[in-house]
Amino acid sequence: MDIQVPNFPADETKGFHPVPFAPIVFIERTDFKEEPKPGFKHLAWGQPVCLRHTGYIIELQRVVKGSSGCVESLEVTCRRADAGEKLKTFIHWVSQSLMCEYKNPEDPTEVPGGFLSDLNLASLRAVEAALVDCSVALSKPFDKFQCERLGYFSMDPDSHQGKLVFNRSVTLKEDPGQV
Repeated sequence: MDIQVPNFPADETKGFHPVPFAPIVFIERTDFKEEPKPGFKHLAWGQPVCLRHTGYIIELQRVVKGSSGCVESLEVTCRRADAGEKLKTFIHWVSQSLMCEYKNPEDPTEVPGGFLSDLNLASLRAVEAALVDCSVALSKPFDKFQCERLGYFSMDPDSHQGKLVFNRSVTLKEDPGQV
C-alpha cells in the first residue's frame, strides 16, 4: 500500500509523493523509550502513537534485544484509528527504505574567526547508515527534500547508484532544548 505524503508538510500546495507502507517500518530511536521520563510523548509501554500521514496507530507488544542488551527491534500491533479518536502523538517512519548518508556541510575551518567561530564543532559529522524512503531513489544532484523533524536536505553531487548522499542545509527542532 502507498501513502500519499506531502513534499513539504507545511505547504501541501507543493504536491505529494507516494511512500510505501508495509508490515515492517523503521522509526527514529528517539521515538521509543523502554523506561520513559515523565512527559515523554512517543512510543512506550502503554503509550500508543500514530504513524504520521497513515491514520494507523501502533502499540508496543514486545521489545527484542540483542546479546549486548541493546534494543534491536520492536514488535507492535497496528490498527486503524477510529474516526472520533483523539490522537496525541504522531511519529514519522519509513518502510522499504534505502540506505543513505547525510552530511551537515558546515566547515568551521573555512574562515577563521567571525561568525564561523560559533559553529558546532561536530558539524562535519556524517551519518553513514541513515534510512530514507525509496521515493528519493531517482533524485538528481541538488534536488531538495524536507525530512520531517530533521531538516531540509539536498542531494549531494557525490551521490551515485548504490550510494545516496544528502546535505542538510537547515535543521528543524521540535523543542529548543533538543539538539
